[in-house]
Amino acid sequence: MRFSVERILSVFDYSASSGFLAMCRRLKKSHFSRNRKMPLSKLLYSILHRRGTTLSIELRRFMELTDSKTTIAKSSYLNQRLKLAPKAIMALCDFHNASLYREEEMKTINDYILLADDGSSVNVPTTPETLKKYGTSCSKDVKQQASLGLACLYDVINKVILCCSINRAKFNEAEQVRLHIKALPAIIGNKKTIVTLDRGFPSLLLFSSWLSAEQKFVVRLKSTDFKSERSRMKSDDEWVDIAITKNRLAHYKETEMYDELAQLGSIRMRIVNIQMDGGTFASVATNLDESEFSTSEIAHLYSLRWGIETAFNTLKNQLEMENFTGTNPVLIEQDIFACVYLCNVVQDMIADAQADLDSKLKQTESGKGESEYKYKKVINKAYSVGVMKEEFIKIVLEPDIEVKRTKMLKIVEEIQKELLSVRYGRHYPRNKGNFAGKFPNNHKRCY
Repeated sequence: MRFSVERILSVFDYSASSGFLAMCRRLKKSHFSRNRKMPLSKLLYSILHRRGTTLSIELRRFMELTDSKTTIAKSSYLNQRLKLAPKAIMALCDFHNASLYREEEMKTINDYILLADDGSSVNVPTTPETLKKYGTSCSKDVKQQASLGLACLYDVINKVILCCSINRAKFNEAEQVRLHIKALPAIIGNKKTIVTLDRGFPSLLLFSSWLSAEQKFVVRLKSTDFKSERSRMKSDDEWVDIAITKNRLAHYKETEMYDELAQLGSIRMRIVNIQMDGGTFASVATNLDESEFSTSEIAHLYSLRWGIETAFNTLKNQLEMENFTGTNPVLIEQDIFACVYLCNVVQDMIADAQADLDSKLKQTESGKGESEYKYKKVINKAYSVGVMKEEFIKIVLEPDIEVKRTKMLKIVEEIQKELLSVRYGRHYPRNKGNFAGKFPNNHKRCY
């Protein structure tokens, strides 16, 4: 069973370690050393239990769950929250992921873990403090809305957010990709990876560094990228020498990489033209060899990149990440990292339930000769999010380990009853722009 009580418990055992305690202390080394109404363990649980209601109701519900006869004022609770460094919550997520990739056999494609990196704009409460720290993506002639840039590295096959960083609204996404890849071995070890990126990322610096490091990639090119070399291609799949000309070097003239790029002279990459939905064509650059991935397989790898967009949808709409506890940047960043951690816990649960469901359906097919379902069935993620938000804190607070396991199994069995049908080949026009309502009919609350 992949979704284990032991993994959840190990995360909170880690939260009691001295190393984690030191990481939590944002202001003073003496914080979280006294036994208060809201000690560090309960503080972490309360952040993960957040449901987006008023703070008074949140605290009331949490205190009832912990069977505490004491009450805590909102001001005291928020003061305690301000002592906690947001990075500590992300450290819990990193610990969970490292345990998962160390202990489990994760899904791969040709022995590669397929990754996608992307950024997304997150609206935050607009105050002078948030505008100063994060900025805005709005133009100057409209009312300002504070927003930050959230960058994530995502395992699109196993559906796990591996790295996450919070930046200003306008940030260098390519730089965050490099930082994420650098931090990756501490989480997944020395496993082979392929990184897929959209057309906002290509640069000579990115390609040259990954080629020298033998980091595999599939990156979509803009229509203007390497236009002269692409125009000379005689087929839709060729290895091409990209000349590092003076015009292309001009962008790096004031950087440390200028001389290094100039000495290279050229870089060699495989460029593949793939057909997109609607009949249009796009070009992707890769360093994957034809012996490992054919033209059609390269196209399939790039199409899987869309998984990171659904991950952002889960964070924003199903977990309501933008429904923040308060306006202070510390509280905002705590809420974001808590959503990322819960997103991974939910996916861990779904993966276990889906594997169990697939096994049952396979046994049914072998026994009856055909499945009882017309279409392939998958676990309803929105329903799973709702169940997990209800039950996660109860499992964590339960003192009896056997009762914990029973509750965990009950959750897995419950979400297996809420299934969605997968109908391949359906396609609807992409509806760009914002809806009038934040949570329209297809984005209802999960809890």
